[in-house]
Amino acid sequence: MKVGVKNYLFLILTVAFLPAVLFAQINWTEHTIAANYDRAHSVYAIDLDDDGDMDVLGAANLADDITWWENDGNENFTEHTIAANFEGAVCVYAIDLDDDGDIDVLGAANGADDITWWENDGSENFTEHTIAANYLWAVSVYATDLDDDGDVDVLGAAYDADDITWWENDGSENFTEHTIAANFDGAYSVYAIDLDDDGDVDVLGAAYDADDITWWENDGSENFTEHNIAANFLGAIAVYAIDVDTDGDKDVVGAAYWGEDITWWENDGIENFTEHPIADNFWGAWYVYAIDVDNDTDVDILGAASNADDITWWENDGDENFTEHTIAGEFDGAVSVFAIDVDGDTDIDVLGAGRDAYDITWWESDLVGIEEETAEPVEVHDYGATIISGPLLLPEGKSYRIFDINGRMVEPHKIGTGIFFIESEGHIIQKVVKVR
Repeated sequence: MKVGVKNYLFLILTVAFLPAVLFAQINWTEHTIAANYDRAHSVYAIDLDDDGDMDVLGAANLADDITWWENDGNENFTEHTIAANFEGAVCVYAIDLDDDGDIDVLGAANGADDITWWENDGSENFTEHTIAANYLWAVSVYATDLDDDGDVDVLGAAYDADDITWWENDGSENFTEHTIAANFDGAYSVYAIDLDDDGDVDVLGAAYDADDITWWENDGSENFTEHNIAANFLGAIAVYAIDVDTDGDKDVVGAAYWGEDITWWENDGIENFTEHPIADNFWGAWYVYAIDVDNDTDVDILGAASNADDITWWENDGDENFTEHTIAGEFDGAVSVFAIDVDGDTDIDVLGAGRDAYDITWWESDLVGIEEETAEPVEVHDYGATIISGPLLLPEGKSYRIFDINGRMVEPHKIGTGIFFIESEGHIIQKVVKVR
């Protein structure tokens, strides 16, 4: 549910120090979006219909479906089928591929051996276009402007072909195939980002049979040099990259099915990577994602485990010590996880696909609405707001200090989006959520 703007509400705390406010357990409320989605295999979320709320997309391997669920703004979801005969659908992604201002959809199908995109006409009527029709056991698809020419290119991983491939968009959605790696044994996951901070987009991959996490360095002209990050990551099945340790460079995160591992590799700034295990008993680790789940300005890790039936997040304490928290412990065949603010209340919610549960599900975070310890009833005052979208205006006549969620003091005119606490005369008198 969206949180409305509630003016003049203040939360009065009886303690004069911040830690009582800073560390609160996130509680998750489960909401099923689709309960009979045969062999649900992938989930993603984006505002597909441009109405200001978050819609959900899924791929169902047995149903052969690519589907989107329309959010009415109150998280009531209406199902719409994009493709009903996409044989062995395993992966879905969405982006404005044709640069016409609406969101298009991409998919990978391991039965059809296809990489396909569906063109949105702006009213969510979709026209199918095949990018690759003989891409053997296609399992992963991603899209970004790889060659920096202003249009969106497409990347894929094919398990049987052992390929990592990109398809160059000429600006009119005619695609030319380029092989990045032709012998990446059991290629299972692909991602792209500027890993070495040289202004071009590099490519990462996970190879299930080779047990490899690898990146390919782009020289700026889309000539790729292979660099191995991990050579014995058993059953490498998923890869992602983000600045985990907030030191200004991109680190790498991976999931290993046979190794039961969720691991991150620390980039030293010149692409020497140091391995750090996060979880070594995550049974059937299948997918990994990373985002700041608890809004404390560091990057947390999420994972899906198909054998453990778990959707889990690992809380980063800011020094990359990770504490495990289970979101769902009986989500049968968990194979995909994604995180975004689904309900528009400024905290991060989590989505998952349960292959054996046949479910697409989201878990609502209560982070923004948490009841802090030692809080007294809400009182009404003559200034301010709990949720603001503009500058923070403070009344005259008193001195104030503003703290972020980590307890760091910030200047009122410098606050960005996030959660902040106002102190006056030694007491925390207000919690503020700035949404933009």
